[in-house]
Amino acid sequence: MKNLLSDTAPAFGDARAVPFDPALPGMALLQEPVRLLEVLARLLTGWLGPGAHLVDSRVAIRHFFPGKRCSAELALLVGPTRGGPTQWRRLLAKVYSDDQGAHVYETLRELRGRGFGTGRFTVPQPLAYDSGHQLLLVEWAAGEPLRSQLLASSDAREGVEEAAAWLLRLHRCGLTSGRQYTLSRHVHTLAGWMPQLIEIFPEGERLLADLLIGIRERGGALAEWIPGPTHRDFSAEHVVMTGDGVMGLDLDEFCQYDPLFDVAHFTAHLRFLGVTHFGALNRLDGLVDRFVAAYKAGGAGDCEERRSLYEAMVYVKLGRLVALVRRPPDWRQVLPALLGEARRLVEGYGR
Repeated sequence: MKNLLSDTAPAFGDARAVPFDPALPGMALLQEPVRLLEVLARLLTGWLGPGAHLVDSRVAIRHFFPGKRCSAELALLVGPTRGGPTQWRRLLAKVYSDDQGAHVYETLRELRGRGFGTGRFTVPQPLAYDSGHQLLLVEWAAGEPLRSQLLASSDAREGVEEAAAWLLRLHRCGLTSGRQYTLSRHVHTLAGWMPQLIEIFPEGERLLADLLIGIRERGGALAEWIPGPTHRDFSAEHVVMTGDGVMGLDLDEFCQYDPLFDVAHFTAHLRFLGVTHFGALNRLDGLVDRFVAAYKAGGAGDCEERRSLYEAMVYVKLGRLVALVRRPPDWRQVLPALLGEARRLVEGYGR
């Protein structure tokens, strides 16, 4: 799919708007239009097609995590072939601080080989990976993000059901590659966030300490589960309704873990949208229930005890996002709501 077919230049900023980050070698490339075109022309020969050549480029930063990674939308002006017009095409560029992009490239390639290349459920086509710049190039996902449907207050019931169906397909795809992730490692990561959260939210020190103790105790009491393909960052933001089906995005965290974590992660993010955009944690609970029901209706195994624990852990993650990363004006109201819900789940197990 060659996206952004247009003869009009997109309204992007110039390369000077690209931040500099010495930990991300590909960022310097995005700041140099001439060299960028040279590298892209070499990497995208097959995607461009016979006789096509790159004339110009535009860069728009979409997500930037200093020292870790950056996602940018690239608009490329492709020169005429066989007398045809020039056209702008879109793709996604992801720059990393390490070789993670190579692993993501392989994950996407393997998933497309296991049924996610065509049909109702897909993942983006990986176009190229350049190890020198730690740069991953991926097909642009054309369509409407499920998150946009939710924020527009449109009827998103079908969308969340389709998201559940896509996720179920991922969990059953049989892919065994990717790192092995464990609950103990997950809890260790949460524990590492606690000092920073306590520093910025000292009144929540006791709550955070109790949460960590409760998560450890409940996690230790869980029955064993079988690891399987897990997205580990699945949310409405990473689901695009293409018109022909559903495309799942951002497989950066793909691993072998408990697949039920994905279910909990998605539902926690729905409730996060409820509190951050509609003022109430339970605003989208009808869609939460519909998503879980659709996932279970597909014949997937379920364990509410595990799902509730994972959801509580996601609320801690989202609390960190609110308090330490995004810092919206109302973060002092949102953070206690998230941590309070996490405590309720840890103590009560069930909604």
